[in-house]
Amino acid sequence: MTDLAETPAGAAPLRDVGTIRSRAEASGSGERRPITIPAERYTSPEWAAREDALMWPRVWQLATTLDAVSEPGDAVEFRVGNLSAVVVRGADGALRAFQNVCLHRGNVLCSGSREGLTELRCEYHRWCWNLDGALKEIPSRRDFGVIDNDAYALPPVAVGTWGPLVFVNFDADAMPLEEYLGGAIADAAHLGIEDFRCRFEVTVKVPANWKTTADGFSETYHVQGLHPELLTIYDDLGDHQVLWEHVGRSRQLYGVPSPRIRPTPSDQQIWEAFAQVYSTRVGLDGTDPGPVPEIPEGATVFEVLAAQLRRAKAEQGLDLDRFSDEELMTLDQYNVFPNITVLVHPDLLSVLRARPGANPDECYLDAFQFDRVNPGDTSPRAKPLKVELPLDEASFGLVLDQDFSLLRHAQIGLHQPGFTRLTIAPEECRILNTHLNLERYLGISPSEIEGDLP
Repeated sequence: MTDLAETPAGAAPLRDVGTIRSRAEASGSGERRPITIPAERYTSPEWAAREDALMWPRVWQLATTLDAVSEPGDAVEFRVGNLSAVVVRGADGALRAFQNVCLHRGNVLCSGSREGLTELRCEYHRWCWNLDGALKEIPSRRDFGVIDNDAYALPPVAVGTWGPLVFVNFDADAMPLEEYLGGAIADAAHLGIEDFRCRFEVTVKVPANWKTTADGFSETYHVQGLHPELLTIYDDLGDHQVLWEHVGRSRQLYGVPSPRIRPTPSDQQIWEAFAQVYSTRVGLDGTDPGPVPEIPEGATVFEVLAAQLRRAKAEQGLDLDRFSDEELMTLDQYNVFPNITVLVHPDLLSVLRARPGANPDECYLDAFQFDRVNPGDTSPRAKPLKVELPLDEASFGLVLDQDFSLLRHAQIGLHQPGFTRLTIAPEECRILNTHLNLERYLGISPSEIEGDLP
């Protein structure tokens, strides 16, 4: 198993994209051609079949959380397309993963989540394996002739962890998870994501391709149109983006208004907008937070908001004093190829996963919500609540609800005959990174992406 408890030295990024503001100031159309990507990648059954054959079996994917497999005998099934793995905590405490298949006639061994297992037994003909994957029992074994136990061990699946996240890879020759994540591990080390515990996992079925869904959480260009409330409290032009091979990171500062807004919002407007977006987080009424507290001489509303956040979390028993105001008010967003978005504040962790559905026009969106505990907390991990909801019934707060709402019709336009290529800006570099990786895994050369890359 890959253990990332010890943070390795950070890998240098393939590209430091810088901030949106600096790119805008240095830009000029000149002779630069726009970047375009074939739209059929989002709609074509043939393209989806190539992903199924060449990409999904070879990439690291978020399977579950440590909270779901914390005790010996815990097991969780993970499915992506036609692939299925079972992640299990052995009697020896080791975390392992196997292809979820009985080697008799191909029935799955584990569905959903299980607790207290001492073996993996097929319910069809009762072939059985130990939790370490070794063959344990074959009913009426003599009838099958000579069976080599080692040859009938469950096929292993690579497993690794990053903080509370458990990843799997069906490729036995895959690079280690820490290499796959590149510099993201060291980049996020100051956030201490190992101190987060998963509270719930919600799955919704979405009428859109998995890439359409993942793309919506891979850029901030859409904030102006979809999340106008954020512009009062978020410096979108100050985003700093970095790309490693499989991961892109955006660093976003909250508590200050976007330079796009004129006139500059008042302190009261910033206070009210922050409460609207982060009411639960800061312990304020999102519709009526009251007047902004008195701002000390030489201070700003940014510092008042940070103090309010510290105070609200301290009342819940969470000490955030090791984080600076800027760290506390910053959102780091990591997009891990192909389909994972990790959103992390010092006090808040949310993870989104988009999995392919039965056809290119549908997918499953899984949302994992975590709460921080204080460093050194040794209390037992609780099993996360897992639910499946219709898209219209899922609610994750103002901003994510706006994102989810758009997904109800985002796929339709991709099918229009006059729309053959997506056009993206350097600001959307994490989407571009996804397609560059897709081409690499699918063996596409020369590239089908046109234009001048940033």
